[in-house]
Parts: sequence; structure tokens; C-alpha cells
Amino acid sequence: MTDHKTDHKYDPLFEPLRIGSLTVPNRIVLCAMGGTAPVENGRFNETPRRFFLNCAKNGVGLIIPGLCLLTDKWGRPGWLDEAADVFRGPLREFMRELHETTGAKLVLQLSAGMGRGLRASFGATLPYFDYQRAMVSSCEMPNVFAPEMKHRALTVPEIRKLVDVMVSSAQLAREAGCDGVELHAVHEGYLLDQFAIANYNHRDDEYGGSLENRLRITTEMIAGVKRACGQDFPVLMRYSAASKMAGLNRSVLPGQDYVEWGRGLDESVSVVRLMENAGLDCLDTDNGTFDSWHWCHPPTYMPEACNLPEAAYIKYYARVPVIASGKMGSPEVALRAVAGGAVDAVGLARPLLADGEWAKKVRQGRVDDIRPCIGWHNGCFGRLTSGKNVSCALNPVSLQEEKYELKAGDGRRVLVAGGGIGGMEAARLCAMRGFRTELYEKSGRLGGAFVAAAAPDFKGEDRKLLKWYEKQLRDLNVPVHLNTAVDNALIRAAAPDEVIIATGAVRKSLPIKGIERDSVCDAKDYLLGNRAAGRNTVVIGGGLTGCEVAYSIAKEGGHVCVVEVLPGILNIPGLCAANANMLRDLLAFHHVDVYTGASVLEIGEDCVRISHGGVEKELPADTVVTAVGYRPLPFEPDLPPQRVHQVGDCVRAGNLLDVIWGVYDLVTKL
Repeated sequence: MTDHKTDHKYDPLFEPLRIGSLTVPNRIVLCAMGGTAPVENGRFNETPRRFFLNCAKNGVGLIIPGLCLLTDKWGRPGWLDEAADVFRGPLREFMRELHETTGAKLVLQLSAGMGRGLRASFGATLPYFDYQRAMVSSCEMPNVFAPEMKHRALTVPEIRKLVDVMVSSAQLAREAGCDGVELHAVHEGYLLDQFAIANYNHRDDEYGGSLENRLRITTEMIAGVKRACGQDFPVLMRYSAASKMAGLNRSVLPGQDYVEWGRGLDESVSVVRLMENAGLDCLDTDNGTFDSWHWCHPPTYMPEACNLPEAAYIKYYARVPVIASGKMGSPEVALRAVAGGAVDAVGLARPLLADGEWAKKVRQGRVDDIRPCIGWHNGCFGRLTSGKNVSCALNPVSLQEEKYELKAGDGRRVLVAGGGIGGMEAARLCAMRGFRTELYEKSGRLGGAFVAAAAPDFKGEDRKLLKWYEKQLRDLNVPVHLNTAVDNALIRAAAPDEVIIATGAVRKSLPIKGIERDSVCDAKDYLLGNRAAGRNTVVIGGGLTGCEVAYSIAKEGGHVCVVEVLPGILNIPGLCAANANMLRDLLAFHHVDVYTGASVLEIGEDCVRISHGGVEKELPADTVVTAVGYRPLPFEPDLPPQRVHQVGDCVRAGNLLDVIWGVYDLVTKL
């Protein structure tokens, strides 16, 4: 760090950005996320207010809230522009507060709708679901998530109504003090994208056929907003540069050879030119559609800056600024993208959920203090698609600031037993509250089971998270005692006021003949490098760990079979669909054989004998990896129950969100 307050290395990220007539103070953009719309169902949404203000006060230059739908997604009556009192009242008050207390700008994202991307099977269970009004698209098409449900084509009068409401809603946004609007979206396969992509649009009127016709609804919206709001009112577009589709509901993987079924880069240049001619001021880009979700919402398996090459290609031809999003959370990646001229700004969404002080820490050169986003999605995208509030698995304070506000403690002595994620989080939060905290770990390093989980080469952000925890504990001066198991004698000697037990879980045993063979190892042993995989590997267990182990081995050239007793793999509560679908695609791409509804009968010398579909089968195996889960490992100290607090996997084996959120629930109430 060259300066205590500013690291000038990152200056290119903090140069002003001109978008039409608007000057944004820097090149860091908070991208829109579902669940953060300021106007929902005709009401002002208070939930994201503190989150937006926090990001702005900590240096984010441009805020783009979640999409405000022009009409209700479930088909209930009403239009966005009918909520004029919300725009002129609470939204205007929020914009005044944002402008007076921060230097940030905000553009309101307006959406024409989801079209076939509506989670229609869920909507059909709602008493107010209007099938005829909600199930629309550019033409008759199957729903993404429930193909048996069909969408009808919008009529021309309905299209013109959408254009009119888009324009009048933009006028209300300007009245509210918003610094511009972002049209959503020729992006992610939403409704406007279903008009723009030829294979989605089979209309024979003025909104179908040629590229100009397929884009007509979008260009009419852009031009209409410019006429109504003035040339000085910026209009941005959320835009997928490439669709990354091999067919309907067929995604592609990074580096995979394919013929683009959606929008390719050559056509994309023409799309951009038409939108610029209509008056567009900026492109907010990534890749993908509902059919290729892991490009729009890149999981841990995607490479860093996965959408940057396509954004840079568009930037070369565009006359307007280009923002790139998609795993841009590394300060070094963001710096290279902007300083090198590949794009004009970087879009961050989930990284700012993980750490709302991202921009400030980069500005100060404190990049090691940034809590990384690990691309797991359970706390954000996974919760959104499950109908829950959006937050972050690693940082539940995001969009839940009041619930998890840390108050000063009273100096009690707290002993934390267990140095896994749960124990480290407990020690960190207790120290932040002012409790005199000590952490004990029976092994020689911190991290617990997460050390093995973070071992694969595609888990770089997980390894950063471990380092982040270690640094936070050092900076908070928390004494850490390694190679020290906690027992009643230690507790009596330490005399704590409170004891937090975070001793984790132990692996389950399998009553299988041959399980004791030398060829058999636990997934943890393989991940930690204690055991190598042979030419033929059988993985017993098709949960997340088993599938990630299978992928790790297969991509190095080994032949792998996964055996799962349940009807399907990755049957894990809360697992985000974008992550699960990409991992399934990776297993198929690397020719992993998956046997579901199968039981293991015996592990032989060079094979595994299974029963699958009522038929016995031998799978060649010189290595067998077991990944069948864990059971809690509780510890009951000899103390009054009110002073003992069990958290994490020692209570119930769960996921990272369960552990961290459970710790927050405990420590905020101590």
C-alpha cells in the first residue's frame, strides 16, 4: 500500500465515467439483483435502502437496483406507472437522501417482463395467478421451467401498451430524481430478448422477421424515453452480448465448441448499432439466457471474468460506454479490465453482498480485507428463486442490516471450541462485540472440513475465504490455540463466561462388504491430496461433494462413475439451480457415468458391484471414493446449559449458509 488512505495503483477504477450527460464518480457499478427493486407491486420496497446507501457511502459510483416490472409477473391487474405516488413520495425521498449523503448516482431498471422465463409452475399454485395475462412471449413457446406450460404471443396492442408504460415509467423515474433508467432487457432471455433472438421469435408482423423488426419493441422504448424525458436523461440497456446456447434449454460450457442458437457476436454488433441509433447511452453487459443460466449467474465453476471477452468485443465496436459483469470481483481483474481499455466500468452484484465495503477497501489498498464472494449463490440467487429474501450466505447482514446489527458486548470471556468456519465466525463476531474471546482447534490449522472443500483448483475464492478469516482473527487479536482439544479440564482452567461449541461433524460409515480395502478412501482424504485417484474411480455418493470430486478426477482424464442411492444427483436443499445445472453439464461433458437409484453391494479388488434398476453390474475401480455425508459431533461440557451454545454441524450437518447464519443468530443475542 503506497498510502494509508489511498492506493494509487487502483486509480483507473476511480476515474469519472461519462454516460451521456451524466458523470458517474468512478468505474464501479452495483448491478441489479432480484429482490432489490425499489418499487414492487405498487409499493416502495424499504428492504434494500440501507444496503444501497452503505455501498454508496463506501465508494460505489453507480447503483442499479433490481428490476421494476412494468406489469405484475403473475398477471394481476395493474401497471408500474399507476404507482405515481410511490415515485413522487418515498422513491423521491430516497433519491434525495442518496444524493445528499453520497456522491453516487442511481439509474432505475425498468423491465418489460420475463416472458417464458417466468417460474410458471410456482405461479400456477397461487390463487391470484392469471394464466392468460402472465403467460406471454414474443410467440407461442414452452416455459423454461415447466415446458408443458405454453406462452401465447403478445398482440400488437399489448406490445404498444408495454412501450407506453415503459416511457411513462421513465418519466416518473426522472420526476423522482433518478439519474437515468436502464431498460431490462435484451438480456438473459427475458421478454425483450425473446423478441430479439430469431429462434425465439417467429412472428410475421412488424415485430418479427428482420433484425430491425425483432428489435423494434426495444428501439421504440429507447426512442420513446428519449423523446419524453429529454436527450440529457441517460438510457442504459442490460444486454447479453452472446446467448451461449446450443439449442432451446441447451447451454454451453466455457471453451466448448458449438454453433450459437441464440445471439452471436456478429449479430450482436448490429444489435448494438440499432440501439445506439435509437438513442442508447450505455451498455451493461454479460452473456447468457434462462437456457444458459450459469453465464448470467456464474457459479464457482466458471472462470474469473467469464463474460469479459464478449464485452470487450462489443466495446471495440460500440460508440457508448460498456460495463462488464460476471465474476469481476477480484480487484486485480477489475483493474486490468478498465486500465487496459477492455471495458469502461465493472459491474459487481454478489461481491457487494459479500462485502459492501469492496470499493473503499480497494481504494485504500486493503484488498486482503475484502470478504470474497465464492459463487455459491445459496444466500442470494438460490434464496431468490425459492421465494425468500435476498442476502448472502457469508454475510447475512446484507439486506438484513437491522436484524443482524452487532451491539457492544459487556466484556464477558468467551471460549470457542472448534476452528472451522463456524468457530472462526463465532470468534470474529464475539471479538467485534468486545467479548474477550479465545479460539481452540484440535488440529494444526484453522478451517475444519472447509479446508478439503476448498482444495479443488476451481475453488480459489474458497481458499481466499480461509485466508480472510485468519487475517480477521489476527487483526482482532483473537488468541488462537492450535493442536488443543477442548475438554472439561481445559474449560475449568479457562473459566469462561460463555462456551460456544463448533466442533463440527464426522463422516458417516458405510456397512458395505469390502469398505476396508486399501483402494477405498474418504472424499476428504482425496481432496487434501492424501490419496490419488487411479485410472478408474467409483464415487459413492452423488451429493455436492461427490459430484465435485467426480468432476475434479474426470477433468484430469480419469474415468469416473458416480453411484447414488436416490433417484437423482445433487438432491441438496437450497442448492442454487445455476450451480447444480452447470455441475451436471460438466459431469456429462467429461463423460462421467452416473447411476442413480443404485445401491452398492460390494467393493471388490478391482471393481464395485452395484444393483441398478434391478440388475447387478460391475463397475471397474482401482479407486473408490466415499462421499456419503456427515453426522453431528456434539460435545456437552460440564457447565450450566445456559452458558453452553452449540452451533453449526455439531448440531445438524448443513451447508455454509446454515452454519454462518446460525452463528449470527447466536452471537447477536449473547
